Amino acid sequence: MFLRLLQDKEASPIHQQASRFLLHQLDNFTRDIRQRLDRQIDSRLVRTFFDLMVCILIHRERRMGLLLSELGGYICGFNKAPAGTKRISNLLRSKKWSAGLIDDFFFERTVQRISQLKAQGKRALMLWDDSRIEKHESWVAEGLCSVWSSKAKRITQIRPGYYTPPEGRICVPGYKWTGVFLSHLGGVPSVCHMQWWTTRGKYKEDPDNIIWRLLKRLKTQLVDPVLHVMDRGYANEKMLRYLFHFKQDFVIRWKKNHLLTHIEKGTKKTHLIARSFKAKASRIVRDKVRKKDKHVSISWAPVTHTEFPDNQLYLIIVRDKHNYNGPMYIVTSLPIETVGQAWEIMFTYMHRWEAEQGFRFLKSELGLESPRLWFWNNRMKFMAIVTLVYDFLLRLVANWKSWVQPFLRNWCHRTGERYRNTSIPLYRLRRAISICLTVMWAYNSG
Repeated sequence: MFLRLLQDKEASPIHQQASRFLLHQLDNFTRDIRQRLDRQIDSRLVRTFFDLMVCILIHRERRMGLLLSELGGYICGFNKAPAGTKRISNLLRSKKWSAGLIDDFFFERTVQRISQLKAQGKRALMLWDDSRIEKHESWVAEGLCSVWSSKAKRITQIRPGYYTPPEGRICVPGYKWTGVFLSHLGGVPSVCHMQWWTTRGKYKEDPDNIIWRLLKRLKTQLVDPVLHVMDRGYANEKMLRYLFHFKQDFVIRWKKNHLLTHIEKGTKKTHLIARSFKAKASRIVRDKVRKKDKHVSISWAPVTHTEFPDNQLYLIIVRDKHNYNGPMYIVTSLPIETVGQAWEIMFTYMHRWEAEQGFRFLKSELGLESPRLWFWNNRMKFMAIVTLVYDFLLRLVANWKSWVQPFLRNWCHRTGERYRNTSIPLYRLRRAISICLTVMWAYNSG
């Protein structure tokens, strides 16, 4: 429906420039991948692929946002919703294509963007992180495994006047999730790689294999170097071995009880080595997560890992002057000789929060935990399409900043100085797009 309206400009009663602009940008964004799909599947399914992405942008609902029966009504009209649902099912059930097609599309775009960043003199950052998809009430879908529930941890916190919640982790059915984003300091991230995996059944996957395959792919297909930025979940000997094997630079937030070796202090736990080094500089830093300013100091020291004594590393110690939070330890393979280089590494790690925001947006705003598909391959295709929609929203923010603010004023107006002075919120942009496309759909659906 939506691709037909975009192509048939004379017959289409669309009079909204904003909706036409959105469809045109989505058409340009997906043209390459639709051409690849057209060589593998029926052209009608390719049109359904485009329509499905528009439907995901329109329908905003966390619990039922990705139900096929809900999305089907936007393709053929709600009086023919079963027909629209059948079209989406045919697209996902087709065995002539797989989710790897979208993954290849992401990687090729990543290679292009890394070359552009190098031409601009900017350092490309690979932001790594892990999450999980929780399916609390599912038990027959393919690939389900036990995952730690962050929701259960949040809702069972101790509150005054209520009983003590259960101790220990609460596990529920779900899937593991590994994501890698490409970005640069001060820039908007883009999706590089998304993979959902399980620890049970015939689709069982080892997370080490996922890391190995991606690092090998980066090593063989990338000419320009990148910097991998990782959280404490990757602070281990195995991850260092992989990075050293493929000769990749990295920034990892280190755990305080892991052993490191200093040429004068010897082999000690990280926090014992760090306490010997006084601050070399300090400044006011904005904490985006907690939304407050902090007075932090920084120092650094050359160290090595006990398993890799020939590879020089540098330990950066970031301390909060008022002790609101404990010291932060960052290990990097890049040489640190000046205060400016140390601050750059610290801000590089802080930029990794964009990956956390990506997981949150996909689960809360795009409803990635809502699909109810039995079969593993169909689910992987669907989740890859949702990720493609998220990357499209990021591209709009990155490439059309001058267009976004007038668009928000017209389609998602908010009163108050706070909304005029804050940066562009992706959630508000999604709502504006949803309203704009909904009006267009209602006008043309009959």
